[in-house]
Amino acid sequence: MSFLERFQTSLKSLYQLPADACYVVAYSGGLDSHVLLYCCRQLKLPVRAVHIHHGLQSIADDWVEHCHDICSALDVPLDVVYVEVQQKRGQSPEEAARNARYQALENNLQHNDCLLTAQHLNDQAETLLLQLFRTGNAAGLSAMRPRRCLGHFIHLRPLLYFNRNEIEHFATENTLHWVDDPSNQDVTFDRNFIRNNLVPVLQNRWPNVTAQLATVASLQADNLLVLEDMAAIDLASSIRTLEHQTEISVYKVISVLSISALQKLSSARLLNLLRYWVIRASAADAAGSHKSPLSPTRNLLIEIERAFIYSQRDANPVIFYAGYELRKYRSHLYLLKRRGQQLKQKELDWNPSQSLKVPALNIQFRSVYTAGKGLQRILLNGPLTIRFRKGGEKFHPAGRQHSQSLKKLFQEAGIPPWQRDNIPLLYYGDDLIAVIGLWISSRHSVKENEEGWMIETDKL
Repeated sequence: MSFLERFQTSLKSLYQLPADACYVVAYSGGLDSHVLLYCCRQLKLPVRAVHIHHGLQSIADDWVEHCHDICSALDVPLDVVYVEVQQKRGQSPEEAARNARYQALENNLQHNDCLLTAQHLNDQAETLLLQLFRTGNAAGLSAMRPRRCLGHFIHLRPLLYFNRNEIEHFATENTLHWVDDPSNQDVTFDRNFIRNNLVPVLQNRWPNVTAQLATVASLQADNLLVLEDMAAIDLASSIRTLEHQTEISVYKVISVLSISALQKLSSARLLNLLRYWVIRASAADAAGSHKSPLSPTRNLLIEIERAFIYSQRDANPVIFYAGYELRKYRSHLYLLKRRGQQLKQKELDWNPSQSLKVPALNIQFRSVYTAGKGLQRILLNGPLTIRFRKGGEKFHPAGRQHSQSLKKLFQEAGIPPWQRDNIPLLYYGDDLIAVIGLWISSRHSVKENEEGWMIETDKL
């Protein structure tokens, strides 16, 4: 079977492109991406190219000119996207550039477009070694998948079953012209050190080491599927949906697990579940955005185990991680996300004839007329104020025989401590007449034959 036939088989085995869609080749101008683009064109596939200009090297503009020339000769549309690489704390330069590149590629995709990138067998072996030296888990050691999701799109690596020698031979045979990135010789980068210094030594001892390492990565990918299947089973028996939770909060509850259920698992199985839970929950939270799901480190998972699973019952630990918070309450482990700003105003005047926006809570309040339920209409004459808990408040909810401290009511309702100070309280003068979203005052509620009003809340 020829190289082109093998490529076609690889591509078809990974994904069937819809009739109205297009393959989008991430085209750097180098050997591998040129072969990828050339194969698509030879097979007469619907294809266009995208070149990401990082601006990291002085010759980057020359590469753009080369890409324009090649795409013009192949009659392939080309988009050039300029990106600014911003290296975050703890990121390597390679990781920062890769993240910027994939974000730009995803932003360029349209409708049913399918992204193609040109990683091959040697890249797979190098990735496995990189992950091994970084003490990667099963997900890391499975290296690159031939097919994955990139936001709402499909990302394929159809050359992942071809080695570098095959690709270079095909390019030479077809008189293709490409540019070489001089930074590939800079062994201060880990991948380049592995490629230029380590792999040749290994190949001298074990000639087939590249294919063997790629096979190990494939086996790890199979192991990862088994681990994820087990984690899904454990998650189904550990996840909880809590009742009596107010939606009026600066916190969004992403997901909740039963700590007692987690304590029944072995440590290895627990860490596997926690990893799966954080990834899936953050992915669901990020749905519809360009944000990637979290990728928790083993150190973080061990810290979650130590702080929440086997800590004392009355302990109130909190872990902040990538914009999320992990907290514990009543034998439940919460993954939370702050969705509003810190409350600055502790008292807001409200004219109930108009809606009242509270950006810190991401909601607005409005009054609606009712019959036989709710608060007395005379209260609409005010003065009404929205306040927040200071401590020591007492309240008599409608339907109860006596008043209790607000703290006690929150405890009975299972409202976690981190939510309580942000729950809005409605006052008529100095009388607490409603805990919005939870209760109304017994003394200020209407009887069955009276007209009343209630507080409705809408998200901003």
